[in-house]
Amino acid sequence: MFSTKKHLPSFPLLFICSLILVCTLLIVPIFSGAAMAQTADHNPRIGIVISKTSFDQRWSITQMSSHGWTGAVNLAGIPYETLFLEELDMGTIEGLDALILTQCTYIARNDISRVTGLIREYAGKGGHLIIDGPFGLYDENGTGYESDGTMLLPEVRFDGFRGNNKFRIKTGSNRHFITRPYEQNGFITQHLVNGVNILEFTQNGEPLLILTNEQTVYPYLSVAEIDRSRVMLVSDFATYSSAPSIFRNADPQVFYKNELYNVLIRGIQWLVYGDIQSPIPAPQVSNARLTSIIRLDADASGNLDAQIRTMNYLARIATETGVLPVYAWVSSNATRAGWQELAPLGRMLEDLGARIGTHSKFHRINAEMTPERWVEELDGSIQEIEFNTDDYGYPVKGVEYMINPGNTIRMSDYDEVSRRFHFFMTHGFEQDMPIGFGNMTWYTGDDPNFVVLENTPSPDYQWFNDPNWSYTTAQITAYQEAIFDHLFSSVGRGIVYNQMWHDYAISTLPQSPKERIVNDSNIAMYDAMKAKFAAFDIYAPEPEELGHKIRAMKQWDYTWSAIPGGVTITIDLSGVQHEDIPAFTGGMGLRIDNTNRQISSVLINGKSHFGFDSHMVVLPQLDEGSTTIEVMMEELPSTQTRLTYTSKMMTGLDGDGKNLSFSIDTKSRGRFAVHTREPGVLVGADFQEWNRLGNYRLSGHVNNGRSLAFKPSLNHGFGLLHADVPVTGFRETGGQAELDLGISDEDHDRAEIRFTSAKIPRTIRLNQEELTFTSVNGVTSVICPAPKQSATLQIEF
Repeated sequence: MFSTKKHLPSFPLLFICSLILVCTLLIVPIFSGAAMAQTADHNPRIGIVISKTSFDQRWSITQMSSHGWTGAVNLAGIPYETLFLEELDMGTIEGLDALILTQCTYIARNDISRVTGLIREYAGKGGHLIIDGPFGLYDENGTGYESDGTMLLPEVRFDGFRGNNKFRIKTGSNRHFITRPYEQNGFITQHLVNGVNILEFTQNGEPLLILTNEQTVYPYLSVAEIDRSRVMLVSDFATYSSAPSIFRNADPQVFYKNELYNVLIRGIQWLVYGDIQSPIPAPQVSNARLTSIIRLDADASGNLDAQIRTMNYLARIATETGVLPVYAWVSSNATRAGWQELAPLGRMLEDLGARIGTHSKFHRINAEMTPERWVEELDGSIQEIEFNTDDYGYPVKGVEYMINPGNTIRMSDYDEVSRRFHFFMTHGFEQDMPIGFGNMTWYTGDDPNFVVLENTPSPDYQWFNDPNWSYTTAQITAYQEAIFDHLFSSVGRGIVYNQMWHDYAISTLPQSPKERIVNDSNIAMYDAMKAKFAAFDIYAPEPEELGHKIRAMKQWDYTWSAIPGGVTITIDLSGVQHEDIPAFTGGMGLRIDNTNRQISSVLINGKSHFGFDSHMVVLPQLDEGSTTIEVMMEELPSTQTRLTYTSKMMTGLDGDGKNLSFSIDTKSRGRFAVHTREPGVLVGADFQEWNRLGNYRLSGHVNNGRSLAFKPSLNHGFGLLHADVPVTGFRETGGQAELDLGISDEDHDRAEIRFTSAKIPRTIRLNQEELTFTSVNGVTSVICPAPKQSATLQIEF
């Protein structure tokens, strides 16, 4: 008979095992959802690669896809390089985590063997790849290469052009990092316009997105790990099949909440980091979900009435929302309207933070441009605007911004643009590829700082004037609001919103008879956008600031690691190509992805930083060298008083968890939000409101740049719930509280103040004159005349 005693651990061993188990149970919850130990450093950078030969053969597809991928990489927060396939060598690419090979369908015979071997060598060393569209099917003459269908890598094949407008894209598998947030078989896109070029793995590939008409299925986005390389295949991202489209003027004419960009962002993260479990820090252009700037094409520059109405309307938008335009004249037409009238209007906008740009001299830029015509259209326009505004005593700051006139300017002409301007707003692909922005240096020669913004769908020309479109103002307004809401709520990540606006459309200038609907008034659409700008937590940069923020996203380097309970990231600006970039980094954002935990504390260079929301760090102005940020996360949100949002560049921030001070740099309206559970007063705000929804949010605005300070109540539990008048000071003594009130820039005759306090006030006086008030459930309301000079509100308890 066997004794069971032999099979039981001895008492000391039992004790040790139990102790280990208890310690494990205690420790694991602390770090659940975070890295258990510090991981290796990540130093991400991606190369976005196009083929010059493909551009020569199909310029629009190459341009559209390259701009679309640049937008996606910016949204993912990964620094990047914009590269030509023909110029690649191992020295250029060996420091890059991944390459995006987009629409490299045509490759010259002199290049095909070398670049194919180079990329295979790169992948064999552990470099990762996105292959978007067929690779190397044809030579420079359009002659097909002999092939068994495999492309670039033996494990990848081209299956042909498949599908049609009966097909759409849906989730094929949601068990992978890339598609985990999406429901199985859920649709990602609406129906496509046409078929796509299908790429697939010959073995071991996993189709995460599929193209289907519910009867036939093709892989659309597939992944595989081939030796040391992660590879993602995309069957035509940004082409005229319109896979990422959110609105297009084709049956059915509907807005669609397309999720393809969000899938690609996670695809980029997987490509760089793999199936990572830790939080991922992802810088973004601003600390808000959406970054807004107005693109104003002044095609009607010769119509003085339209200029006066449009420029004053944009000034009101800047004053009420902070959103600013690049206002671009067709300079020869502006000369006809009269610079004596236009110059002061241009100064008015620039004094608010906007910039004057050019829409060319004659609005005659096309594919047949010669060097002499570029000089005439661009240099001539710069000289005409700068000379005449200066001649009438209202010089502009320099014509450094250009808006694409007429048809889309090809990238092969970007050298003509970039040698004169560093900020370029273009258009033409917004129905098929709705998001494209970045520091793009294809075809720009030696200029490393060229910023390109694709137009946000949909241009007002199409909405109101294009003979092939036909919508009422009410329909247009509803569609455009839906587009804004989708970009803000579903995409976010600081996405740049720059819808094309025209002076003739804002002014509803008469049109020649057309078969389309011609609206009596267009202004409702613009008013709706103004309301969105005012109501949503957007970022509203000055044009110069936006350019430098976009440059930073490409040019800086950062290194990050997961640490127990959070992440640490070091951002290095020492290698940026423009000396002004560091000065414009205040107000950018650092988003923490890939976690449900919330930010609990932030250290910047070892000092507590009280600028963060649940998953977003509001960045201060960063050092010209390196800045180290440590972000810690917990299950519950922080209760500290902290800045959670600003619509303008933040130039200073200090706090201790209860007190808070910060500075905003703006010439127009700047908005902000503070989280505080402490009753108190935000000194310096032109408007403030606290805890209206019971979420401890203190929101407000200023009408020009200044410093603000939140002062918690020390004596009376005094919390200012609402003040639509500037508050310039706050004091408490034993028996009273005092608010210093300033003169409002806004046009109203009376001021409303509401506050909460531990005791009901006995009297309230404005400059010693007693006021009537009401107190209900601890909330006191008082209405008084809006001060015409500085005044003091005295509240006695």
